[in-house]
Amino acid sequence: MQPLALFAFLWVLLPFALCKDDSCAIDGRDGVSGIPGRDGLTGAKGEKGAPALQDELNSITMQELKGQMGFRGLPGAYGPKGFMGAQGPKGFPGPKGPRGSSGGIDGSGGPAGQKPAFSVLRNRADYASYDKPVIFDSQLSNVDNDFNLKTGYFTCKVPGVYYFVFHASSEGQLCLRFKSDRKSVSLNFCDLNPRSLSAVVSGGAVLQLFTNDKVWIEPFTKSLAGSKMPKSMTAVFNGFLIFHNT
Repeated sequence: MQPLALFAFLWVLLPFALCKDDSCAIDGRDGVSGIPGRDGLTGAKGEKGAPALQDELNSITMQELKGQMGFRGLPGAYGPKGFMGAQGPKGFPGPKGPRGSSGGIDGSGGPAGQKPAFSVLRNRADYASYDKPVIFDSQLSNVDNDFNLKTGYFTCKVPGVYYFVFHASSEGQLCLRFKSDRKSVSLNFCDLNPRSLSAVVSGGAVLQLFTNDKVWIEPFTKSLAGSKMPKSMTAVFNGFLIFHNT
């Protein structure tokens, strides 16, 4: 065969010799894609990169990095009640208020309360005993009989504040004193009369008494002055309630 004819023959048979499976299209079109190949070998480690640029974070930079203000959140739950604080300073007086309405109708008067009072006299010529109640023989008044002529005691039945006073006259030295069993009250009054002239001794007191308290007057001796109880003594003893205990 001629060389040119042989070359043409091999060119025709070459595609058939290379395509032994179904991957070759007889009509010369693209064949079916092959299966994926395996991963290649790991590459070598790269070189170290250049350092990043350093930037100082100042207030301007922070302001630029700050985001926009978000929406206002919902109110939180109430916390526990705190401790009581210290008392504050006294405030200034407030303005004067308006005048109030007039009061109600006056009530009716209540019943009259008890008003103990007495006035008793002594005209006896016998000697009065020292440190014992003076005995009186007559009375000008004795409301509710609170004063006992036989014993010389005034006994409180209505608690309150009382006024007592006595006057005694004699021709000689005379010492009398108020006595009460309320806190051992004792008030002394003396008229020193060494020449036995006619003289008067007086004394008074305001006492707060309670139920069953007793009040009386009694003579006593003043030994340093040589006092002596006269045989004749005229005396008056008065007492009355000023007001009740509240």
